[in-house]
Amino acid sequence: MDPVFWREESELGTWTQAVCRPGALAGLVQSVWLFDGKLEQRQRLYPTGELDLIVQLDAPFRVVEGQPAGACPASCLTGMLVAPLVIDTPAKSRLLGVRLRPAGAFALFGVPQYELTGAAVDLHDIIGSEARRLAEQLDEAGSDVERMRLLVRWITQRLADHTTTDPAVAYAVAEIESTGGKLPIGKIVERVGASPKRFTSLFEQQVGVKPKLFSRIIRFRELAAALPAAPDPLSETALKHGYYDHAHMNLEFREFAGMSPSQFRTATPYPESLAQALAD
Repeated sequence: MDPVFWREESELGTWTQAVCRPGALAGLVQSVWLFDGKLEQRQRLYPTGELDLIVQLDAPFRVVEGQPAGACPASCLTGMLVAPLVIDTPAKSRLLGVRLRPAGAFALFGVPQYELTGAAVDLHDIIGSEARRLAEQLDEAGSDVERMRLLVRWITQRLADHTTTDPAVAYAVAEIESTGGKLPIGKIVERVGASPKRFTSLFEQQVGVKPKLFSRIIRFRELAAALPAAPDPLSETALKHGYYDHAHMNLEFREFAGMSPSQFRTATPYPESLAQALAD
């Protein structure tokens, strides 16, 4: 499938973005994307229950808050976020990435995902010299479209050769996402017929966090996406998305967004993203 390109020009910056969604990889890969341009402001990123494989084709972006400050590796895997992250991008930025669905990174690399949670890990530390060969192939590709196709082929081959996700974990992730994080984990454990301790350990290994935390992240993600256009008072919106009350929702937003729902609602979002712009 060929990528879809579009151009953004606003007070947030000027950039070209491309996205393709390889149907053959559905369930493990959300999208392959490319960003080329400039952002005028810092970005605050939030937990979404997904991970990114990132190859920086130009100057690196820098972490400002939420992880050890400094430039990210040229090629890295960002583990699942469990708290907000603030980054600075260079004057000109070119990034090629893969948005991995829950357990997709485990299927792709076979490493315990709890080791990566909340961190950006150099791809070389995960797959050794293969990371260098991949970077060289991407650099030698004749166009951005070919780079994206090459990356899809590389992912497809690795998925064919490496560990698959446990069916119980895959089922649990699907149920949590389809219910917006509202389904009690105990019911999922009953359905898969596993012991709670064994299931929790397996889930954390393949997804990166325990199932209850993943469920909370998905609930936050669903509400964060709906909040800007939600017509109801915040107290009613909280109940509709599975929170006990307004105060419960506030606590979750403080943990995952670093701000209240009201502040989140009025912040400036980047297109097609939960990321928001921060003034310098």
